[in-house]
Amino acid sequence: METVSPELQTLFRPSVQPYMISWLQYDPRQELAELDIPVLILNGTRDIQVPASNAEALHEVKPEAELLIIENMNHVLKEAPAGSDANIATYSNPDLPLADGLVDGIVEFLNE
Repeated sequence: METVSPELQTLFRPSVQPYMISWLQYDPRQELAELDIPVLILNGTRDIQVPASNAEALHEVKPEAELLIIENMNHVLKEAPAGSDANIATYSNPDLPLADGLVDGIVEFLNE
C-alpha cells in the first residue's frame, strides 16, 4: 500500500509492509503439523484478536499437542471483562496480574 492512514501508520507503514507480507507464505497449521517436538497451544476465551477457535483448529492438526484454553483470558494474557472497550483497557494496565491458570499451565507443560 502506498498510502496508509495516520491511524494505521504504526502497523502498516511502508517500512514494515515487506515483513508483514512475508508472513502470508506460512500456514500455521502446516507448520505445526511438521513439528516433532512437544507443543503447547495456548489461548484465552476473551481474546478479541485471535479467537480460541484458532487454537482449536491448530489442535486438530496436532492432536498430540496440549491445548490450554484459559477462561476469560485475553490477548495480553490477562483476565478481561466481556465488553470490547473494557477488554482493550486491560492492554495498557501493567498492574493487572496474568490470568489465573496461565503460569500453572505453562509450568505443568514444561515439567512433562
